[in-house]
Amino acid sequence: MRTDRNPAAWDQLGGFARVQAAGAEAALVVLDQRLEGAESRAERVAAFEAAYRRVTEWRYQVAAGGRWPRPDSHPEDVLTPIRHSKWNPVMPDPRRQEEGSPAFKYLAELQKVAWQRLADVPEMHDGVRELQNVVTLRDGRTMNGNLLHFVPLPADQDSGQAMPSWQLGSMMTQTAVEPDREVLRRMSFETLAELEEGRAALEEEQARAENGGALEDAGGAVQGAGAGTAARRQAFVDAAYFLVQAPEFNRGSDAVMRTFLVAAHTRVFGVAPVLPQGIDLDGMVRGQDGFNQVMDAELRVLPGPQQTQSVELNAGNRTSAPPRARAAESHTKDTGRH
Repeated sequence: MRTDRNPAAWDQLGGFARVQAAGAEAALVVLDQRLEGAESRAERVAAFEAAYRRVTEWRYQVAAGGRWPRPDSHPEDVLTPIRHSKWNPVMPDPRRQEEGSPAFKYLAELQKVAWQRLADVPEMHDGVRELQNVVTLRDGRTMNGNLLHFVPLPADQDSGQAMPSWQLGSMMTQTAVEPDREVLRRMSFETLAELEEGRAALEEEQARAENGGALEDAGGAVQGAGAGTAARRQAFVDAAYFLVQAPEFNRGSDAVMRTFLVAAHTRVFGVAPVLPQGIDLDGMVRGQDGFNQVMDAELRVLPGPQQTQSVELNAGNRTSAPPRARAAESHTKDTGRH
C-alpha cells in the first residue's frame, strides 16, 4: 500500500509487485509438481505446505537482496520464528506514512474499527481493554486467534487531561500463541487441499460430460469445499483467515501470506485473485465476520469483474486463466507493507 504521495516511490512499489509476482509463480510451480499424481489428503496438504515454504524462502532472498530495506530490521528476521506472540500497533504513524497517503488513511480507518469493537469491552485496569478474536473452524469448533488491546496514553503533561483514545499508540494487536498458530496454519493447508480435491473432481466431471457422460457426484468428492461456487469461495476465504491468524516469522509474514494465497487460488480455481491490500490487518482487527465482509466485497479474479462469474463457475478449467505472471502481479500493485 502506498505510504506517501510521491510517484517515484510508487515506481519502487511496482518493482516489488513484479518480484512478488515471480514469488507466486515459483510457488505455483511447486504446487503443480507436488500435486501431480497426489493420491491422498496428506499428500495434498504437504504440497501446499511446500509451496508456503517456497514463498518463505523467496521472501528471505528478497530481504537479503537489500533493495527494499526497513529501518531497524535484518534479513534474518524473515526466518526468525515468533516466540509465544508478537505485538503490533494499529495506528497511522507520520514517521512511516505520509499524512493523506492510502496507507495512512487505511490505518486510521482500522484504528477506528478497533476502537468501535473495544468500546463495549469492560476495562481491566488503568483503562486497559482487551478483546479476544475467536476463530470458527470449518467443522464448527472454535479456538483463540489474536488479541486486540487498547492501552491508554498517559495524561497530557501540560493540561493534565488524558489523551484522546483514538490518538497515536493506543491500539495494538497481539498474535495468537504459537501452538494455536500452528494449528490454524495446518487448517489453512487442509482447507486448500480440500479445494484441490474439489477442483480435480470438477475436471473429471467436465471431461465425462464432454464425452457424453452424465454429471455425477464423483463419489462425494465435489461436496463440501468442492461444491458450488459460493461454497468454494467461502472455503478459500476461510483458508485465508486461518493463515492470517497464523503469522510465523518476525518480519515479512504479510507478503508471504498474500503471495502464497495468490498461488493457491490460481491452482484451485484456475485463475489468479486480486486480494484486499491489507488482508492481514483486516483479519486481526475486524475479526472473522468483518474479514468475511471485506473479502466478499473486495476479493475478485482476473481478467475482470465482468468475467468473474463465468470464470468462477468454470473453476476447474485452468485454460480460462490469463497469463499467470500478469495475474499474480495485479494483486500486489500499490502495496508497500512488505
